[in-house]
Amino acid sequence: MPNRWWPFLRRGAREFLHALWSALAPPHCPACGVACEGLCPSCAGALRSRAGPWCRRCGEPLPPGLPCGRRHAALRGLRFARAPFRYRGAGGALVRRLKFRKDLGAGRILARAMAGMLREWVRNEGRRALVVAVPLHPARLRRRRFDQTAWLAAEVGRRLGLEVAAGVLRRRRDTLPQGDVRVVSRVRNVAGAFVVERSRAVAGRWIVLVDDVATSGATARACGEVLRAAGARHVVLLTAADAGLGMRADAGWGARR
Repeated sequence: MPNRWWPFLRRGAREFLHALWSALAPPHCPACGVACEGLCPSCAGALRSRAGPWCRRCGEPLPPGLPCGRRHAALRGLRFARAPFRYRGAGGALVRRLKFRKDLGAGRILARAMAGMLREWVRNEGRRALVVAVPLHPARLRRRRFDQTAWLAAEVGRRLGLEVAAGVLRRRRDTLPQGDVRVVSRVRNVAGAFVVERSRAVAGRWIVLVDDVATSGATARACGEVLRAAGARHVVLLTAADAGLGMRADAGWGARR
């Protein structure tokens, strides 16, 4: 058998064994891993979810009739942003389990909550929106063998009945993770890193840009800029968790990407 087939066979074997283990393993909490059905009481109590009404721009909960006190510089060029959870407590744990352990139970909790944030919007002006994931660089995808953001985008699109476009955005250089201590400016780290491969797919469309965590917003702004330049009507940001988006334009902390 030609050697070139061995990497594909090894990957297929790993995925089969992972699926088999997931089917045979006892139920566990998707956030902390303890044996139980669904979220354990401790994690359920620590899951900091956002309940409406929200600021129409940044998605932060607001008392009715009061203006939002957050800075929105991080959302420059984006129509609005939504994230169901804070990136701390159980919300952050769910993101990390999906990202680093490929825990699809955690992913389903995240995707269900993400879809819920946009369900009413999709019934109205977002009914023909196109779902696009923030892409990994191919070299990083080969190292990780799992793209949690692409998985979330596909799951959110399925739950909302929206078209999901793979390969529309491409990361043309392997940037440092935004949480890396070597990153002096998150804006400069991703400047020029993204390109639209299929302009006709996005022309005139609302784009739901999906990522796992929003921190400074630099990655989302860079993606939004090239999508709008390619003809997208508007870009909205949907993430599983928010680690400070709306408070600052080029700072923040969060999961490494």
